[in-house]
Parts: sequence; structure tokens; C-alpha cells
Amino acid sequence: MSYSMEQIKEKIKEMIIERLELDIEPEEIENDAPLFDEGLGLDSVEGLEITVGLEETFDILIESDEPLTNEFYSIDTLAEFINSLL
Repeated sequence: MSYSMEQIKEKIKEMIIERLELDIEPEEIENDAPLFDEGLGLDSVEGLEITVGLEETFDILIESDEPLTNEFYSIDTLAEFINSLL
């Protein structure tokens, strides 16, 4: 299936909120804000949960021998990464 970048970003936000049971709305997550540390404040366990959620949501397989810290920095970078895998 083909998605626009805006659709990818919205699906990512909805998945993060649902899987992590966050009490926020998708529009409260800024596209360029960090997901870890000072942004949403997510941790590495939540990062793994997001990875599984992305694989299920977009029917992709995320494999890497190196940490994907740049790809998982923000909603914008995550959407670019997902778009490259679709």
C-alpha cells in the first residue's frame, strides 16, 4: 500500500500513543521533536515496542546491525525511514 508522508506520520503517532498507552493526542506530538530524552522522554524498552509496532502497522521488517538512533530521532526522521522501507 502507498502512503503519503503525512499519512505515515499520522499512523506512527497513533501507533505510538496506542502501544505505549500515552494519554495524549496525535497533534500534541511535534514532528521534529525528539522522541527520546527531552522530547517525549521515551526509553530503550519503549523504542523496542515502537519497532514492533512499526513492523506490524506497515507490514515491514526492520533489521539493522547498528543502532537506528538517527532514524528514530523524531516523527519526521522515522517517517522518512519507514517511507524508504515501503
